[in-house]
Amino acid sequence: MTGSWRPRAVAVPGLMDPGPFAYSQCVLAGPLIFVAGQMGVDELGRVVSPDFAGQVTQTFRNIERALHEVGSDLDHVVNMTTFLTDMRYAGELVRIRREMFDGSPPAGALVGVDSLAWPEVSVEIQAIAVLPDGAAR
Repeated sequence: MTGSWRPRAVAVPGLMDPGPFAYSQCVLAGPLIFVAGQMGVDELGRVVSPDFAGQVTQTFRNIERALHEVGSDLDHVVNMTTFLTDMRYAGELVRIRREMFDGSPPAGALVGVDSLAWPEVSVEIQAIAVLPDGAAR
């Protein structure tokens, strides 16, 4: 691959260091942005809240942080995959997601799972976004 489509890992200050786990928090490939699965944890990997609303809000903040690092935002998310450990939270997820996305929400999938990397975490979201026209690459 050559030129701007060559994938480039982007370090995102304020997000947990993924180095020990052999993945990148954010990868930029041409106009596409791939944000790794984010959870309701801070930069040290500490769960920010025991309740679902607090965790999912932090998850969206982490995604926003990654997107801002490369010059994009939630308005440019085109697809999200959400993993829930308890599908009873689906309604609350939808409510919060509506608050986060004004107008046109991204495509997405919702997957029920038995557990996530941290046992006390109930949600993980990965996202694909695009750079706005004229954004730095």
